[in-house]
Amino acid sequence: MSMIHKAYVFAYDEFTKELSEILEASLTTNNCEDLIGFIKRNITLLKNPNDWIPLTDAWEASVEPKDAHQYGNVALTKFYNPLEDIGLEYSWMDVDDLLQEELFWRKSIILGHPVGSKNNYFDPGKLGSYFQSPERVLENLDVLKDLLQTKPDLRTSLNQVEVMLQEPARLEKGLYVTF
Repeated sequence: MSMIHKAYVFAYDEFTKELSEILEASLTTNNCEDLIGFIKRNITLLKNPNDWIPLTDAWEASVEPKDAHQYGNVALTKFYNPLEDIGLEYSWMDVDDLLQEELFWRKSIILGHPVGSKNNYFDPGKLGSYFQSPERVLENLDVLKDLLQTKPDLRTSLNQVEVMLQEPARLEKGLYVTF
C-alpha cells in the first residue's frame, strides 16, 4: 500500500495553547471527556476530517473508533483546513530518501515531531502524524534553501518541498503532516 503524504498549514501556536495538553492527556489516560468537551465548545469551527463537512449535533456518530486518536482528529480541524492539502502525495518517499542522502545529519524536514507519549502517539490514520512549529518550518525552509543554493540541480526534485514549506512560513504558521 502506498502512503499519501498530506500536509496542511497549521495554527500550531493556537493548538499548543488550546488543545495539545488535552490531546496528550487523552492519549495517556484513554479518557476522552476533556477532548469531547473541547469539540462541543468549538463545534461551529470544526469539520468532519473524513468528508470535510462542518460538524452537526450528531457529529459523534461519525467517530469510529471512539478513542483519543479519532476524537483528536475531529478537534484538530479547528487549526487547519482539511480542504487545503499542500503535501507531497506519493512522491514523499523518494523526496525523503533524497533529503536524507543530502542532509544525512538531520531529521526529516518533510515530517516533524509526533504528539503524545512514546507508548501512544497521536495517529488517527495509523500511518503517522507529525507537527512542525512555525520556527521549525522556517528552520527547515532555510536548510532546504541552503541545500538548493549549493546544489541547484536538485531544485526540480525538491520544488514541491519548497512550495510546501513556503506557505506556512509566509503565514507564520506551523505544518501538520499526516498519512
